[in-house]
Amino acid sequence: MTPEGWEWLKGQPRAWEAPSALHSPTASAHLNLGVQMIGSNIIGNDLVELVAKYMAAHARLELWMGDHEPPLTMRQQFERGRVSSEALRLAYEAWVEYEAAHRAAGGKVTQLREHRKALKAAVHEATEALTCLTSDEAV
Repeated sequence: MTPEGWEWLKGQPRAWEAPSALHSPTASAHLNLGVQMIGSNIIGNDLVELVAKYMAAHARLELWMGDHEPPLTMRQQFERGRVSSEALRLAYEAWVEYEAAHRAAGGKVTQLREHRKALKAAVHEATEALTCLTSDEAV
């Protein structure tokens, strides 16, 4: 039996859980992904800039949610958390594919063009998703 007012939780899809590789060095899987990518030395400055924007968008979302007046309801927090988790999944999966392609190519940039393009698109899309969540009309 679901408590009154919580019916909206029924039938919700299970949230994506960040893999253990994203559990450190900070408490934020979003920031940990950014740290991994920037610290990898296998992405160029164009991707470093995109990843930094992704990390900033996540920080802005956290600040916005914490300072929101009136405080967000549990449902609003849950819905934003679900979208945020999907953004993280999108960026992470593209990163894992890029890393694997980089290893397979022996670091030869000419063989990574499509994977770089896919990673850039994923990080950009994830950043946009996080940015859109800082609106009262979001979700």
